[in-house]
Amino acid sequence: MGSSGTGQLLILSQVVLSFQLPFAIVPLVMFTASKAKMGDMVAPLWLTALCALIAVTIIALNINLLWSVAVMGW
Repeated sequence: MGSSGTGQLLILSQVVLSFQLPFAIVPLVMFTASKAKMGDMVAPLWLTALCALIAVTIIALNINLLWSVAVMGW
């Protein structure tokens, strides 16, 4: 396994991490936007909207990656 194999392994590990990211971001955004849970420390609406947009972007990119792999192969 040369440097090419190591590079492929590094890319694969980053792909796996990218698929786990939405499972952390979505609950975090929902938690920080909840007045019942956060009280006075609730995130402002603009920040919640920005974070939701980032989460949707990450999810869309992951779906695009899955589609690309399904159509073109790894």
